[in-house]
Formats: sequence, structure tokens, C-alpha cells
Amino acid sequence: MPFTLTTSFSQVLSHLVLIAICLTSFILWPDIHHWAYQLVFAVTLTIALIFFIQHLFTLRQFHTQFVLLEQGVGKLNHQYEFIQWRAPIVTVFASVIFIEFEITAAKKLKKTRQLVIVWSDMLSDKEYRSLCRELVKLQSTL
Repeated sequence: MPFTLTTSFSQVLSHLVLIAICLTSFILWPDIHHWAYQLVFAVTLTIALIFFIQHLFTLRQFHTQFVLLEQGVGKLNHQYEFIQWRAPIVTVFASVIFIEFEITAAKKLKKTRQLVIVWSDMLSDKEYRSLCRELVKLQSTL
């Protein structure tokens, strides 16, 4: 069964919490009044803010599709065939799928491992239950 994932409220909220945690680390910087230190602090904070803002704008356009086949094999974005290299984690709020696929980079085959986090509000209730059933079946075989 194909699953199409788009940006969800839970996904955005989790990213906002992560951003808040990362940016609060700037509160812990010591209060040193040297111009070089202040410059490093300002540049680091600016780079972090730009990175997180760019990430949130990119997240708005998030879209991926995958199909789970038999025995932990599947297809990602109709392009990459993947295998699950670890048993998935299934919860009420989100499911985590550990996938590995091969990509061709600089004329070499390179194995890439990725996490696919499927938040429950990315899919309809029926689709999410179906996905969870498939993943729970796979948990026992992996």
C-alpha cells in the first residue's frame, strides 16, 4: 500500500521544540565583553537563526511517498528500493522506520541509512492504522 507523507502539525511542532532547545543554549554563553567574543557570539547566533528559518521554509514543502512490500523491503519516492535495517518503532503518536538504500554518487554505489518518522497526523486514521499493522508484522521478522 503506498503512503504519501506531507508536512503535519506534529512534525512542525517537534521541529519548533528542537529549535527552541538549541537556541536556549545561547543563554548559557558567558557574559564576556570583549569585542572578538561578542562578534563570534553574534555570528554564531545569526548562522543558527538563518539555518533554522531556512529549515522551516523547506519543511513547508516536505513531500515523500513510500511503499512497504514484503519482508521489510520497500520503495521510496518511486526511485529507491530500500530495506529496513532495524525493527521499526511504533507508537500512537509516531512511527519510526529505519531504512537503508543504495545511491550512485560519483560512479560509486553508496549505502545510505535514513530515519523515516511518520507522525500520526501525516496520514488519515485508517492509513496510519494500516501502516502500524504492517510495521508491527515486520517487527517480529527483523
